[in-house]
Amino acid sequence: MAKFYCFIFFLLFLHPVFIPAQNNLPTKQEIKKLYDAMDDSTTDQQIGKIEKIINLSKKIDYKEGVGIGNVKLMYIYYHRSDYKKAMELIKETEALDLDNNRILATMYFHKSFVNKAMGIEKEELQNIKDGLKYAKKIEEPSERHILTSALYNRFSIFYDYKKPDSLIYYLKKELEELQQINDGDQEYRAKKHEKIALNNLNIGNFYLGVIQPQRLDLAEPHYLEAYNYKTTQPEIFEKLDMPILCGTGRFYLEKHDYKKSIELANEVVRREKYKKNPTYRLYAYMLLADSNEELKNPSEQARYTLLYAKLKDSLNNAAKKEVGQQVDRLVTAAEAKKDKEYTSNFRIFLFIAGGFIILLALSIWLYWKRKNKTLHWKYEALISKISNEQNDIQEESGKTRDNTESKTSVNITDETAKALLAKLEKFEQSEKYLRKDISLTWMASQFNTNTKYLSELIKTYRDKNFTTYINGLRIGYITKKLYENPIYREYKINYLAEECGYVTPQVFVTAFKKETGFTPSYFLEQLKVSV
Repeated sequence: MAKFYCFIFFLLFLHPVFIPAQNNLPTKQEIKKLYDAMDDSTTDQQIGKIEKIINLSKKIDYKEGVGIGNVKLMYIYYHRSDYKKAMELIKETEALDLDNNRILATMYFHKSFVNKAMGIEKEELQNIKDGLKYAKKIEEPSERHILTSALYNRFSIFYDYKKPDSLIYYLKKELEELQQINDGDQEYRAKKHEKIALNNLNIGNFYLGVIQPQRLDLAEPHYLEAYNYKTTQPEIFEKLDMPILCGTGRFYLEKHDYKKSIELANEVVRREKYKKNPTYRLYAYMLLADSNEELKNPSEQARYTLLYAKLKDSLNNAAKKEVGQQVDRLVTAAEAKKDKEYTSNFRIFLFIAGGFIILLALSIWLYWKRKNKTLHWKYEALISKISNEQNDIQEESGKTRDNTESKTSVNITDETAKALLAKLEKFEQSEKYLRKDISLTWMASQFNTNTKYLSELIKTYRDKNFTTYINGLRIGYITKKLYENPIYREYKINYLAEECGYVTPQVFVTAFKKETGFTPSYFLEQLKVSV
C-alpha cells in the first residue's frame, strides 16, 4: 500500500521534486511511467526533473532508467548547442554497457547529430550505422519500424544534395519502414502518418529542388498525398499544416499554377495569425510576391514584396537582439551570413520535429542560395555601374549627340533631335525627375516640343518608354545616395520612396526591384555588410 500511494504521488506531480525515503523508492515500472509522462520541453525545470529520476534509478540500480534519462538530456543539451555536455552524457551511457537496443539506437541517433554539429563527418556516419544496427534488433515491430525509419532519414540528412542517388534511396527506405507499421497499433498510428506526410514532402522536395532538371511529374503525387491529409488525416494536417502548405505552394509556383500557389500561401498567412510562426509567413509572402509577379499583377507584387521586406527586417532585428541577450550561445560570425543563417534557423526546428522535414529546409535553402547568387551578381553589377557612372554618362552623351541621324520613326530633323537630346541630358542632371507630379506632357512643355516627339526620342535614344525612363532615373538617384552617403542607409523605406519622387512605398519597391532585380531591403543589407 505504501508503494501504491508513493506511485500516486508521483503521477499527480508527474515528476516529483522530492527524494522519497530510502524504503519508499519507486519500482522500475513506476520510473518507466514517469518517463512516458514527460513531454519534449527543453527548460531548466525539465532538466531538473530528469536528473531526479536518474538519481532514483541509480538508487535502485536501474541502469536502463539512467540510460533513458541520459538520452532525454542529450536531446536537450544538443538543442542548447552544449555539445560538450551532450557528449559527456553519451560517454556515460556507453559506459553503462546496456543491453537495450532502443536506448542504444536512440543514443547513436543523437550522437550522430552532435558529431555533425562539431563537423566530424566520419564519426557521424559511423554513429548512424551503429544506430541502424541496434534499431533493427528491436523486438517490438512498431517501435523497430519507427526507429529504423528515423535512422534511414538520418542517412538522407547525411548525404543531402551532395549525393542525390543516396539521398533518394534512403528516403524511399524510410517510407518502406513507415508503411510496415500496423494502423491498429494506436500508440504508433499518429507517428506513422505524421512521418509519412513529412517523408512525402521530402521526396517531393527532392524532385523539385535537388535533382536537375526538375521532375515535377515525380514530385506531384508526393505533394498531393501530403496535402490530401487535409481531408484524409485532418488532425495530423492541423499539426503539420505550415510545412505542407508552404511545400505544396512552392510546388505550384514551380509548376506555373500561380493562382493555386497564391491560394495556399494565403492560407498560410491566415493560419499563421493564430499559430504565430513568422518564418512561414515570410515564406508565404515570398510565394505571393513571386506568383503575382508572374501573373503581371504589379500592385499585389509590390504589396507582398514590401510586406516581405518589412518582416525580414523585423526578424533580422529580433535575431540580433536575441544574440545580444544570449551571448553564451556563442553565435559565430558565419551564422550571420544569409545562406548559413537560414540553414541554422531551420536546423533547430527540424531536429525537434525528428529530422523528418530536412529536405523541405534543404530545397528552400537551395532555392534561396540560387536566388541569392543571382541577386549578389546583380548587386555587384549595380555597384560597378554606380562607381563608373560619370564615365558612362560622358561616353553616352557624346555617343548620342554624334549619332542622331535617321534613328527615329517619326519625322524629326537631325537639328531638332540634337537640340532635344541636349535638353534631355540637362534634364537628367537637374533632378527634376524627382517631382511627384512629373508627366510626359509636363516634360514636353519644358522642352518646347510635343509629347509624340519627346516619347519617340526617349524610346530611340534611351531604349525605354517614358515611365521606365523616369523610374530608371529615380532609382539611379536613390541607389547612388545610398552608396555614397551612409546616413541614407538608416532611413525607412517610406522616407526613401518620398525622397526619390514616389507617392507610395509600394510603387517605389516595385520600381526598385524591376530596375535592379532586387528589393531596397536587400540592397541596404548588402551595403551595410560590404561598404
